[in-house]
Amino acid sequence: MIIFGYFSIAFIVFCVWFKSFLNDSATSKNDLKSWIILLMGPLFWPVVLPLSFLQLNVTKKAPVPEAKKDREGEEILEGTE
Repeated sequence: MIIFGYFSIAFIVFCVWFKSFLNDSATSKNDLKSWIILLMGPLFWPVVLPLSFLQLNVTKKAPVPEAKKDREGEEILEGTE
């Protein structure tokens, strides 16, 4: 029963990642590494998904302040001297 649950969740993870992979225009569909990762990821989903979620939350970028122009037309960032 545990093996069936593991592989059914792995199949669901694969389907979601495969759909995302096909919709991603930046990734080459002919790259062998991409296909290997796509196939290996669902097999290790108990480790991969929490680490991916943690990486997404840790690496969120802070908003960049908008640039203002000084009198000579050069852009300067707010809060910098």
